[in-house]
Amino acid sequence: MKFVHAADLHIGATPEAGRPWGRERAGAVALALPKVIELCNETDADLLLIPGDLFDRQPLRKDLREAAYNFSRLKKAQVVIIAGNHDFLSEDSPYASFDLGKHVHLIKTANLSSVWFPELNTEVHGLSYYSHVIRQPLYDRLRAPRDGRLHILLAHGGDAEHIPVSYSHLAESGFDYVALGHIHQPRVFKGLPMAYSGSPEPLDRTDLGQRGCLSGEVTGESFSLQWHPIASSQYREAAITVRPETTESEIRERIISELRTRPLDLLCVRLTGRRDPSLQIDADALLSLGRICSLSDETKVDYDLDALLRDHRDDMIGKYILAFKDRDDPLSEKALYYGLDELVKGD
Repeated sequence: MKFVHAADLHIGATPEAGRPWGRERAGAVALALPKVIELCNETDADLLLIPGDLFDRQPLRKDLREAAYNFSRLKKAQVVIIAGNHDFLSEDSPYASFDLGKHVHLIKTANLSSVWFPELNTEVHGLSYYSHVIRQPLYDRLRAPRDGRLHILLAHGGDAEHIPVSYSHLAESGFDYVALGHIHQPRVFKGLPMAYSGSPEPLDRTDLGQRGCLSGEVTGESFSLQWHPIASSQYREAAITVRPETTESEIRERIISELRTRPLDLLCVRLTGRRDPSLQIDADALLSLGRICSLSDETKVDYDLDALLRDHRDDMIGKYILAFKDRDDPLSEKALYYGLDELVKGD
């Protein structure tokens, strides 16, 4: 049985809203499902597994119509979906009653239930969220039946507020594959038929690195997984080390160089090192250079401690330097420079 595992598509999400590239990012999120459909057709997948948060919120009818159209383009694959914490089923939501297609199966129960595919000898198990928060570890005691069928589990969770997961228990549950959702960072458990596919498109600046989905094959005797990057862009951290002789122009040129390396990426710029006391970093000017979603200034002023001590021996600045004079551990060094920043400003 061949499958594609795609979780956390978050259709309707608007990452980077209000930024010049915000509309482009929203469009990329909307295009993730068509890309997943194409992958299913290319890999001749039997099943498309979506373990929660297909939508970023409880979907409107227009969202459901769009999804149904995309699912209609599948040449072969059947679809199994569970509702996650973002698109949980509610009494007034059209999600549970909308016809997404005969080949699309939304598991609507709050307790574990399943969909049986006799032609694949495969049973897919799962449960849907009916509220934003579920604190009970609902997956920890699950065991796959031993009846000669292939058994797949769709599971959405992994933190204290959204079905805490014991991965060791899941590893011993006997399922032929556990398709996990909710955690946006891709994670494959080495040697185990269990994985988080992550979100196909990055949704915020914490989603660093490549994004995509997984395809795999289960036979009962063997198991394989393959990663497919499909995101149009990625959040990337750019760490720039500043030295006392570094100028503002040099910082600007290095950021521009990072932007040109992969023009569609979104940079999270982090400035580290020590700068000259006269160098004032203009964060707004640097953020205006291009697709920079965050800028963190972690630089420390490169103080001439001997000169400061000579000029301030009898005041608070001098006494503060002397208090750290014989300490050489990293924490004391950090406290010394942070404290000097405030004292010199106040001087």
